[in-house]
Amino acid sequence: MGKETTKNRKVKETSEEKKALMTEDAALGEIASDRIFEDDPELARELAEDRKIQERAREYKALQEERKRQKRKKIIIILIVVIVVILGITLGYKFYQKIQAEQNSEAQIRVSEGQELVYAEIELIVGNNISVSLVSENSEQPQEGGMEKMGGGSSYVSTGENAQYQIPVGTTVITKLGTSATFTSLSSGNIIAVALESGTDVIDKIWVVE
Repeated sequence: MGKETTKNRKVKETSEEKKALMTEDAALGEIASDRIFEDDPELARELAEDRKIQERAREYKALQEERKRQKRKKIIIILIVVIVVILGITLGYKFYQKIQAEQNSEAQIRVSEGQELVYAEIELIVGNNISVSLVSENSEQPQEGGMEKMGGGSSYVSTGENAQYQIPVGTTVITKLGTSATFTSLSSGNIIAVALESGTDVIDKIWVVE
C-alpha cells in the first residue's frame, strides 16, 4: 500500500512537472488526448477546436510575416533600381558635360607655340588637296570685294593672295557645330581657319568658320 502511494505520488509529481514545462498549446494537446476526457467527449471536442483555432492563428501570423518580408523585399528592390537609375543619370550627365567641354575646347580657334593661324576661303578641293584664297578677319565693315562672316559681327577681307595646301590624312577638322570630322567634310566656299606649323605649309588642324 505504501509502495502504491509512493508510486502514485511520483507519477503525480512527474505529471505536474511535465505540465509546468509544456506550452499552452502542448498542454492542450496533452489534455485532449488524456484518458480523463474519454468520458467527457464534449470537453475533448472543445479543446480540439481550441487547438484548431490556435493553429489557424499561427498560420495567419506566419502569412502576415511572409507578406511583410515580401513587402520589404520589394521596397529594397525598388530602392536599388532608383539608386542605379540616379547613378546612371548622374554619370551620364557628367560624361555628357565632359564631351561638351572637350568639344567646346576643340571648337575654340587657337594655336600653340610653333604654330601660326591663317584664314582662307576654299576655292577648289581635289582629294585632300585644296586651293584657297587667303582672307583676313576684320571687325570693321567689309571692304569692297571682301567676304563677310554671316551673323558674327566680323568680316573676312580678301588679301589678294592664293595658296594651295595638302591636308595630311588624319587631320582633325572641327565643324561649325564643334564636332570633329575629316577633310571630307570640307567643301568649296567654306571659310576656314588653318593651324600651320610655323614657316611651313604643313596643316595641323582646321576649323570651319563658315
